[in-house]
Amino acid sequence: MNSQIPSGWYPDPSGLSCERFWDGSDWTEKTRPISTFEHMPPPQLNTKTSGLDSSEKVILAIILVSFVLIALISSGY
Repeated sequence: MNSQIPSGWYPDPSGLSCERFWDGSDWTEKTRPISTFEHMPPPQLNTKTSGLDSSEKVILAIILVSFVLIALISSGY
């Protein structure tokens, strides 16, 4: 059953050197040259969330503790 095939551009089933648009139920009259980007992987989204990762948090904690210790030592505490 062809209804499971998503709509989109596919190689022309008639064997022509072009792509034909499948509307989800039937081939349309729309054609285009074969895409030059068909073998390129899709762009990847940046999956890193904002904020600090665990190693950055450790470094920040060490820096903060160092500043507190320096402040305590220099104040004579």
